[in-house]
Amino acid sequence: MKKFLQIRNLLMGTMLLLLLGIAYVLFTDDYTQAKFRTMQDAISSSKHANLTGLREIRASGGPIVNFPHLKKKLKRHKKNLIIVDGMWEYHGYINGIPTTYFGYQKQDLDLRYLLRRLIFTGTTRARPDLVTPEAKVAKSYGFGHKNIKIDSKALTTNQAVDEFVAFFDALPPNTWVHFHCRLGKGRTSMMLVMLDTMKNAPKVALADIIKRQHILGSENLSNTISKKGGTYTSETLTNRKKFIENFYEFVCQRKAGGIQRWSDWNDLKKTSQTKTP
Repeated sequence: MKKFLQIRNLLMGTMLLLLLGIAYVLFTDDYTQAKFRTMQDAISSSKHANLTGLREIRASGGPIVNFPHLKKKLKRHKKNLIIVDGMWEYHGYINGIPTTYFGYQKQDLDLRYLLRRLIFTGTTRARPDLVTPEAKVAKSYGFGHKNIKIDSKALTTNQAVDEFVAFFDALPPNTWVHFHCRLGKGRTSMMLVMLDTMKNAPKVALADIIKRQHILGSENLSNTISKKGGTYTSETLTNRKKFIENFYEFVCQRKAGGIQRWSDWNDLKKTSQTKTP
């Protein structure tokens, strides 16, 4: 009897571990580790951050949107809520679940994505017929939607930056904007720093803008040291840092009455650098 109980307990323990393993595979992803943040989040006085103009920014950021969760987070802001989607890869929703959860943006799939597809869609194949575009889902929850294809690993196109600047130039002052990318890190951090720059440069130095956004949960865009096992190289991080520095310079000269379009300013800057001996 004692031996039977030992075997039973062993089997139950094994089954429990197996179920926990399956649950981990099914319900965790990289984006579950990302931080939702707003420009009104608490910052400890020990951080010594320059908060000039920060609290007046009506914005938040995070990973790919869980719409019921986001609606609850922003329940105090009942009107003029817009999702600014920084993703350029294929994405949408299947019964409220992001397609990134099923690896629809990937070429090579590992077992977890195939298992998720099989359980939730009945097949390991992609089912584009089941996908609802993010803009449509956003509308059903009362959000506006704008997709601006930002890139944090390659140079963001002039067209995308022009679109970003024009969008925020025309945005009504009482609008709340929620930025997201897939993980809520690289591209979301860039967009939050870019908006903060548009609102507060040159009153606030770029180093202070980057620092306070980093304290709130964004990536440190001044850092050019790649992480071990990460997907960003030092060269990529250096290019991203240079882009943010250029954008800050552009906004400062723009506010002083200079060139108003990023593409015009950036092309002129590149031309002048090429001519410099």
